[in-house]
Amino acid sequence: MSTSSSNPNSDTGLPSNIAAGLIAIFTLLGGIIFYFVEKKDQFVRHWAVQGIFFGGTWIVVWIVLGIFHSLILMHIPFLGWLLSALLHFVLWIGFVVLWIMGIIKAFQGQRWEYPFISEQCKKLFPKLAA
Repeated sequence: MSTSSSNPNSDTGLPSNIAAGLIAIFTLLGGIIFYFVEKKDQFVRHWAVQGIFFGGTWIVVWIVLGIFHSLILMHIPFLGWLLSALLHFVLWIGFVVLWIMGIIKAFQGQRWEYPFISEQCKKLFPKLAA
């Protein structure tokens, strides 16, 4: 007697929550891979789009923060470095909390969107979100 945990409505053969959890862990890369591989399972495709949005936003925010730091904050003695460190820390904590929440929701099999990030990305990339 063998039980198969694969999903027959999936191009990957993975259970939906496992595929979504992998996407949530490996955000941008996982999202891109599963977006192009998975065509049947709408739950996994939802998480693929969320992974692309979240991972892409994370990268853009760190690039913008680095530019802001190097062009403005590093030229302010002491206070600039302090503000930069505080800003980096607060944003890092925020992204890590959202990342962990996404992982939990995905493995639980819940459809969830990252607050603010998903809404803004849907406006910028409506075809991806469809």
